[in-house]
Amino acid sequence: MKRPKEVQRLFNRSDEEMLQLSEVQLVSFIANKNSFVVRFPQFADPFSVEWANAIAAARGVMPDYVSVANQSSQTEALEALMEKGREIFQTLILCTKLAFPNDASILHSMGNSKYNTSSRNHLKFPVLLHTAYDVASKPEYKAALLLHGLKEQELNELKTLSATIVDQTVLQQNAKIERSLDLDIRVTAMNTVWEKMSLVCQCAKLIFQNDAARYELFKLSEGAVAAPKPVEAPVAVGAGK
Repeated sequence: MKRPKEVQRLFNRSDEEMLQLSEVQLVSFIANKNSFVVRFPQFADPFSVEWANAIAAARGVMPDYVSVANQSSQTEALEALMEKGREIFQTLILCTKLAFPNDASILHSMGNSKYNTSSRNHLKFPVLLHTAYDVASKPEYKAALLLHGLKEQELNELKTLSATIVDQTVLQQNAKIERSLDLDIRVTAMNTVWEKMSLVCQCAKLIFQNDAARYELFKLSEGAVAAPKPVEAPVAVGAGK
């Protein structure tokens, strides 16, 4: 099966600039609609209504910065949990060194050797924290650790943070997915408006080829188009084959 094509923006202007320009062009189109319809009947109603509806729909789509803010919020929350986990893990290792100064095997079983490669990884770090909790909770270790500075709350947080980081990672990834979907919806809505406006402006070159004022009225700057595509101009009524 073919991979679906990624939605690409068809214009270089900002969304707000493009929508404002489209609204201006729509007013000009309606004022000159008869000239368009005589040459290209498909511009008859309900074309202008559909164009107006497309603009309204595009304006109703949530702006990208809302999705960005949600994604950033979830990422910040995740990093705060990771930082808290790093602090408690380091506290555990310090207390372990104090309680068992001559036993490197205990540090190894708690995952100390894996800390550098796991402490910034949202998938590996929860496993490390949970492993450390399981080892430190063993009766032969727990009493000594508590006696050498580790708090019961800190020990329990190793386990709870492990689960919370996993949950927060899911929320962060979902926020990324939602932003991607929201962006596709927004770009698709904007492209619909652009396609209608650019078709009108392209056809206006023929309709107003002898009317400089109106020709300029429907002229789009070359820099406005990001990925120009040939638009098939409607066939004029009575045109030969």
